[in-house]
Amino acid sequence: MNRALFRAGHLYILLFGLINTALGAHLKLSKTKWINLTQKLDSLVIFSATILVVCGFFVELPTNDIERPLTRFSLYLILFGVSVHGLISLVSCKKNLNT
Repeated sequence: MNRALFRAGHLYILLFGLINTALGAHLKLSKTKWINLTQKLDSLVIFSATILVVCGFFVELPTNDIERPLTRFSLYLILFGVSVHGLISLVSCKKNLNT
């Protein structure tokens, strides 16, 4: 059981790293003030989730308990962050098509 949790932790760290890399490579900040602020705050949420999953890897892994609340919370944060960035991208695309 610990072996599976150890592998999952590595995969989460890899996934979060890839998300941060892709976001850093492709993010274009909007000229609209509220969208720009939302993008920055959401990027901070994604970065915080990455820090949490790395902390969870070291703190939660040595236990025999299958519950990993820190890792679970970081997964919810990354889902929220990626979803909001995706919605902002759709809004920006639609706005560009209308102009």
